[in-house]
Amino acid sequence: MKEKNAAYLVNEAEKQGLLQAGGTIVESSSGNFGIGLAVVSAIKGYRVMIVIDAKTPVTRQRMKLEESPATKVSLGTLWREFLPLSLSDVTMACGDPMMTTTLAHLPDAQNNLASVGIAKSLAIFFESPIIMILHASNALAGSQSSRKALWRFNLFLGGGLTFLLGFLGIPIIFNSVGVSLLGVPPAMLATVSQVLLIACGWPFAIAWRRYFQGLLIYHGQPHAVATASILRLLTLAVILGSGFFLQVSGGVLAGIALISGVIVEAIAVTIFAYQTGANIPPAAVTQPNLPRNLAQVWKFYLPLANTMMVVWGGRTILISIIARAEDATIAIAAWSAAWGLVLVIANSTRMVQQIVIKYRHQVSDRQLLTFAVSVGAACSALLLFMSLTPIGDRIVQSFIGNDLTLANSINPVILICTIVPLLVALQNATQGFLVSENRTGHVNLSTWLGTATLLMIASLAINNGLKGATAAAIAMITSIMVEVSCLIWKRVAK
Repeated sequence: MKEKNAAYLVNEAEKQGLLQAGGTIVESSSGNFGIGLAVVSAIKGYRVMIVIDAKTPVTRQRMKLEESPATKVSLGTLWREFLPLSLSDVTMACGDPMMTTTLAHLPDAQNNLASVGIAKSLAIFFESPIIMILHASNALAGSQSSRKALWRFNLFLGGGLTFLLGFLGIPIIFNSVGVSLLGVPPAMLATVSQVLLIACGWPFAIAWRRYFQGLLIYHGQPHAVATASILRLLTLAVILGSGFFLQVSGGVLAGIALISGVIVEAIAVTIFAYQTGANIPPAAVTQPNLPRNLAQVWKFYLPLANTMMVVWGGRTILISIIARAEDATIAIAAWSAAWGLVLVIANSTRMVQQIVIKYRHQVSDRQLLTFAVSVGAACSALLLFMSLTPIGDRIVQSFIGNDLTLANSINPVILICTIVPLLVALQNATQGFLVSENRTGHVNLSTWLGTATLLMIASLAINNGLKGATAAAIAMITSIMVEVSCLIWKRVAK
């Protein structure tokens, strides 16, 4: 434990630029912690001067580490750190209900909601390989050469995915692929194609945004990330409001709103990175074994990309399975609307993983698991309240307008999905335990099993005549339960 605590302190000092290569660390403790600090510093190439006189706390003051990380961390402390981190996810998730509400009050609501749901699923699938750029940017930010290599890799990957998404959106291409491969109803082909062409820059903008988000997080600027997300949401609100006032076609409005919001956010995080100096790498390389060229970055990043591709690929295929249900149009619209509302609450639990990773060696696993359950249970209770009370009914009605058919299809889905926030919190907590042990292969295996379960259950349910949206909800819950069970099993079976 003494080496782990010392490593934590040294890493924090490196991130703040308080340690230079070959520097000396002065420590006023000659006990276990001092020994641990000497071991860690020797490995990292620093010299350590251990002083017995308690009046010489020089390094503790400069490193802003007046307390050992072994200091007891309460459940309240974990909550206080978690809430600001979850703001960015919640802000982004709020965009889906805003989009649904606007489209539900425009002409041809069901067709537009279903078409935009398909288009966004495809856009996110093409985005999925770059979702983990944020994690990679944070991990590689300690070296200038690693940053440059990742930046080149990021531009290449984002540009290539944008080209492919735009190519898919070409009407003659999508009319063929959409019907034969995705099972999109013919009435939706034109609208889906239109949205894809308007928003084809989505992967590139996301790649740019997540690169600079990673730098901001590395340099301790989470509020800048949250502010940029709020600017994105405000942009989305302004465009949707203007489009509704002008009665713009639902598909066109959705495409413009989606791409405009993410471009504004990408610009904002870039400006914040330059303003705060996050774009400037530390003077000394904090980790000498980081990838330094495109080939090494690719080898480093491929496992990270694979998990997200499986997740979003599965959810894209899920839409094509729903499209084969007897109530295809209403089912796609209901699932897209209901799942968007569920994610507003469920996504607020995802940052549990970051808390688990950060405090894994300072807090007991039982306390971290208790924290995760408390977060998930609180969010599930909120969703249950929305699904069972008149207030919740009014929220759903304001969310989708006066379409009673759509409302009747959404309400059962939300009720079934009330357990999703709790499951997502447990999913992220167990993933955090494995990631903190560098056992990411098990995370990938669990994702594959969960996705296979999702598609199998959805197909069986729809083939047996179950309504499309209900089948999707049952399949989603079952898949997450399978994934969490696998993660727990791998966590215990070391």
